[in-house]
Amino acid sequence: MDHLLLATQAWWDTQRFDQPLWQVEAWRDQKVRHIQLHVAKALGKVVAMLDDVAPTTSAPALTVRVRDEVLPDVAIYRSQLINLMPDGWGLPSSLSHNGSIVDTHQGELLWHVVMSLSRASAELASYLEPREHGVSSSTSHLSEAIENLHASATALATFWRVDLAQAHRARLEALLGAVLPTSLMDT
Repeated sequence: MDHLLLATQAWWDTQRFDQPLWQVEAWRDQKVRHIQLHVAKALGKVVAMLDDVAPTTSAPALTVRVRDEVLPDVAIYRSQLINLMPDGWGLPSSLSHNGSIVDTHQGELLWHVVMSLSRASAELASYLEPREHGVSSSTSHLSEAIENLHASATALATFWRVDLAQAHRARLEALLGAVLPTSLMDT
């Protein structure tokens, strides 16, 4: 499961993402809420890239932004959610390898991403909504969101023919503003 960069993601989160205010009983839900907001933003960027009405002068810049930001960010959100799951939680088999989507036309591949990101956002909202009203909700919503985020990241990596783990690692380094510690490079 090295391709998910779970240990690297956990280390990075403590450096740049986790906030001291989250160190209360409901911190996991606050982090999930924050991730859900970013998933919705990622979805918006992909939809904007697909929008036929977008001016052609901005399309190349938006395409590069989706490739260089959305693709690795979706992998980040996936790994962050996995790291939030309780010990003993088994990863879905769909995450046990890098996987790829083959024999899919480019446009269909991007619509697959839109649908998967929409489902991930919906699952995160389904997890959070009852909790915001004091009612428990199943972690199966998180599991479904993780699977949809992984499917989105894999599809985007397939679309641009890039190594997903490498894109994930490079984005963490860019956001950190430094090279990741050598001790994390094998994880």
